This record gives sequence, C-alpha cells and structure tokens, in this order.
Amino acid sequence: MASALADRFGVVAAVGDMDPPDFAIRVIGAQVRARDRAAIDATQVPLLVVAGKSDTRPDAERMARTASRALGQAVIPVSGLLAGVRLDATDRDILGQWRDAGIAVPTSAAAFAAADEVRGDAPQQQARARMMALLGRTGLVAALEVLEASPDATVAEVNAALHRRSGVDALVTPIKQAAGAIAAGRRVRRLAGLRLLSARGFDRPAIEQRLITESAR
Repeated sequence: MASALADRFGVVAAVGDMDPPDFAIRVIGAQVRARDRAAIDATQVPLLVVAGKSDTRPDAERMARTASRALGQAVIPVSGLLAGVRLDATDRDILGQWRDAGIAVPTSAAAFAAADEVRGDAPQQQARARMMALLGRTGLVAALEVLEASPDATVAEVNAALHRRSGVDALVTPIKQAAGAIAAGRRVRRLAGLRLLSARGFDRPAIEQRLITESAR
C-alpha cells in the first residue's frame, strides 16, 4: 500500500511508526481485529481505514461495509497489489500472446504455472509464475479482459485499467478532505518545536521573534 501511494500520488509513505505522521492509513484484513481497534483508537492524526487485498475477495465491498459499521467510520476496499502495478512492454507482449492463444486462468497460481501446455517449458512456467506474482489472479484476468476488449491497448493503458480496478482512486477525496487537519497538525508541531528550541536557549531572540510571527498567522 505504501508503494502504491507513492506511485499513484507521489506521497512519502512510511510503513509502521513515523514520528509524527501527517496522516495515518490503517490497513485491515477481511475482518476488524482487536489490534485494529486499538491502533485506530490511539491515532491522534487524520485517519483513513483501508480494507486491503480487495482483489482476493469477491465480496470485498460487503466486507468493507461490515467493517465500517463495526468501526463507526468509512472503510475503503483497495487492492494495493493492483494499485502499484507497473507492467512493462515485455509484460504487455506476453499478455497479448496469451490473449491470442485463448489462455484460461485457473484459480490456482501453481496450476497456472504448471499447466499441461507449458510442462517442460521453463521460460513459460517462469513467465506465468512471475505474472501471477505481479498481478494475482484477479489482476491477470482483468489485464486479459482489457486486451480482449482493446487488442491495441498500450502497456500504459493496461496499467491504468488495473489501477482503476484497484480502487485506490477512492482514497483521493478523503485525503484531500484531511488537508486542513494535516496543515493544522504541522503548525502545532512546528510551534512546539520552536518553543522547545527557545527553552533550550538556542538563538532565543530569533526563535521568539519567529514564534510571535508564526502565532499571529
């Protein structure tokens, strides 16, 4: 998810504790756990809750609604895998070949890489295993569907379609809505830092003048 946020929105996203963060995203699983509740209750900055791995759950929307009711706040289903996918031109060519060959995608990644038609063909087995790792089953099916509907689709268009499928764009609005709270939090932390410097006697006249200026804003 951190990688997807950096790729899609250009934000610096750190996994784990960051002292202090501008904004927190809690990624939960299929169900709300006690540790999720504890972490959410303890969060002192703007918070967004995401139900991760939505590509692996056919009922992801329903499960997110259930989690939302349990937490009393919005929960957005997102596939971090698809949100951060970056297929290259070679990947696009391989997918095009599979589409032309009418390759079917089984539910099992192992079965896809060890199908009878590629038995003994190490490069094809490796390509299948790699693509399943990159996209997961849902993403692979979606990519082939894009190429079936638009055979001339570029790799950029395939990537864009997978990003849309991920649900990550639903994060744009709540993140934008938190901008004011993020700015206010930064200001509070900045003033606290200046007061600490002043108390320690570091260039006190200049720091106190800056505090007066900052406080008047």
